[in-house]
Amino acid sequence: MSHAQPRQDTGNADVTLTPLATFSGLQRLPLIALSHNSLFPSLVIGPRAVTIRVLRRHVLAYDDLASISLSYRFGERLTFTPRQSWRNFTASFASREEAAKAVAALVDFGAPVDGKALALIN
Repeated sequence: MSHAQPRQDTGNADVTLTPLATFSGLQRLPLIALSHNSLFPSLVIGPRAVTIRVLRRHVLAYDDLASISLSYRFGERLTFTPRQSWRNFTASFASREEAAKAVAALVDFGAPVDGKALALIN
């Protein structure tokens, strides 16, 4: 895991993305979703936090996240793992380019992005 330094001045503008679907699940069981949203998924990457819409909006401050990881099951998936929670949150993207856009925005804001996700933009 890396607490990446911002690459450039983003002007503190939020980056809003529409993933294919969003999920919440159990941290120790990555293939089991507690809830999902494929009708109105949303991921907003801001200067201090990420807001992910599953059934409701969840605001995850970067300081409260243990890691943001990338996986390749059923599309490109970014998983946000809070430090003190039994749940995690995942945004699934259809294309590598959309996932790379999300990772680049997260790095720009100094989010705790892991090495596999960083490799997506390098």
